[in-house]
Amino acid sequence: MDRDETLMRRVVEGDEAAFCSLMGSYGPALFRFAARQLGDVDLAQNAVQETFVRLWRSRAGYKHCGKLSAYLYRVTRNICLDIREWSGTVVALDSAAENRSPAVDRSVDAVVLGEDVRAALVSLPDEQRLVVSLSCNGLSYAEIAEIVGCPVGTVASRKRLAVQALRAKLAAWED
Repeated sequence: MDRDETLMRRVVEGDEAAFCSLMGSYGPALFRFAARQLGDVDLAQNAVQETFVRLWRSRAGYKHCGKLSAYLYRVTRNICLDIREWSGTVVALDSAAENRSPAVDRSVDAVVLGEDVRAALVSLPDEQRLVVSLSCNGLSYAEIAEIVGCPVGTVASRKRLAVQALRAKLAAWED
């Protein structure tokens, strides 16, 4: 049995320390994932918080069926979809720019490139953006397929199409 499943068994029994350990392990990655999906730091924090609230509340009914990480990403993805549906729009990823602390040695080109990358990501179809976000979090194609509920080949195809689209949109930066 792996570490996550051991911790989850303890969580099922009401062990708050094990729950905090899972939050520490998965919180940052789930936050990055949610921030890419929602484009808003506050909404991403809310999504991750809701993920862990739901995990705690439903712990008694938890059944081991696959990797815990896939389960947490799937819950976070569904919460992000709910937030986007509730807000009625895809939030632009510019809010990350408001939270940057300006570094003295940061060049204007680096800031502009970051904004162009964010804009290019936002312009991707939802399915492609989701695959890219999960891939950036280090998940394998098989794990992504489990989270999004599609075949591994579809994940590979979506990622390939996303990379092609991003290359085309960012071609001006090839130098």
